[in-house]
Order: sequence, then C-alpha cells, then structure tokens
Amino acid sequence: MLNRIACKILLLILLLGGMAQFSVAAAPLPEFNQIVLNLIKEYPTDGTIGYWWPRNGESNYDGCSRNLFYRGKQVMDRESEGRTYCCGLTLEVFLRAYNLWLEKHGGDEAAAFAADRWPRFQRLWFVLELNGPGPSSAVEEFGIGRTLAFEEVLPGDFLNYWRTKNKKGKITGHSVIFLDWVRDDQGNITGFKYWSSQPSTDGVGERIESFGPDGGVEKKYTFFCRVEPDKGKK
Repeated sequence: MLNRIACKILLLILLLGGMAQFSVAAAPLPEFNQIVLNLIKEYPTDGTIGYWWPRNGESNYDGCSRNLFYRGKQVMDRESEGRTYCCGLTLEVFLRAYNLWLEKHGGDEAAAFAADRWPRFQRLWFVLELNGPGPSSAVEEFGIGRTLAFEEVLPGDFLNYWRTKNKKGKITGHSVIFLDWVRDDQGNITGFKYWSSQPSTDGVGERIESFGPDGGVEKKYTFFCRVEPDKGKK
C-alpha cells in the first residue's frame, strides 16, 4: 500500500515538473527583464508609432522611434515620422533599458563597452545572415547576456526567429520581445506571444506566432536570449 502511494506521489511530481518546464515562472523576474516590460508599456499600440521597412536607397534610419544615446553619444537615428521596424524597435528598448540599468549601477563606469563599439553591437543585433541569431550573438560577444534554452525563457527576454518557407518559397524573420507561451487544449506549446513592430499591428503591438510549416516559426532557427548586464566587463 505504501509503495503504491509513494509511486503515485512520484508520478505526480514528475508530471508537475514536466508541466512547469515551459511555464512562465511566477517568481520575481530578473531586474533587466522587468525594466524591459515596464518600458514597453509606455508605447502606444494604436498605430501612432507605425511600421516602415525602407527599400534600398529610401532611408538610412535605424528603425527606432526616437534618437538614442549611449554614453553621451548619439548612436541611433529616428525616421522623420517616428516609424519603426522590428530589430530597430527591440534594440531601442534594449538601449533604453540598459541606460536605466546603468543609472542604478554606477553609470558609465558599469558599462560593458565604449560608445565607439556600438556599430558592431547594432550590426550583430540586426542579424548578419539569413537564419542568424541576432540579439543573442550581440549580447554574448559583448559579455552582457546569453542564449537561452526554451525551458529557461521568461517575459522580457529577447527573441529573433525565422519562419519556414511560405508558399512562395520565401523565408522571413522577426525580432521581438517574448511575453508568454501559447498552448493548445492539452497544454502543449504551439507558439508564443510577443511585442514588437510589424505591419499586422500597424507598428507597435502584441502578436501571436505559431510553430509549423508553410510560413510558421522554425524551431531550430528560434533564438532566445537574456540580457545580464551585471556580467559585462569593460
């Protein structure tokens, strides 16, 4: 009798552990994640900050809604109408969050890199190649973050993902901020909810994306990362 009870308890523990593996933790979030989530609440989602991906030669703006500064130097330029695109907006949020974090943790003395290295950081964030990782490669190279396994992901983490080929044979990608997992009726993860800038929300907004073929998200080219600025070194 006792053995059967012990087995049932063990089975329940294993089941709960498996369910929690990809759940969003109720515990306090990492400080930087919370700063990120607080910041994105400030952005209107009514189309005020629109979306525009310029074609070659149309513009050289950085996809951000405002001019941005790092260590006293302007490093990102807004477009005249304040429109955005995905990697520019996520990088904007990162930089705003990083500047706020620095204010609380020693200012420029706590910064992981000099302003003249920003172009390299931005280039990595904007992705070097098709199916590339984007933000995770930037934070890892500069020593202020790491790539995450799926089971580690929390709201406020950054994500770059690529879709499978659509019916026209085209592969597209997106740079976003993770908010939550999306599940089916059995509790299986089918996709995720995120915040970014995209045509479908007329600029800044939240959206759901699903894993799968025919233009769905490709799991092997889905890259989550967490910014951990306290680990950065000058």
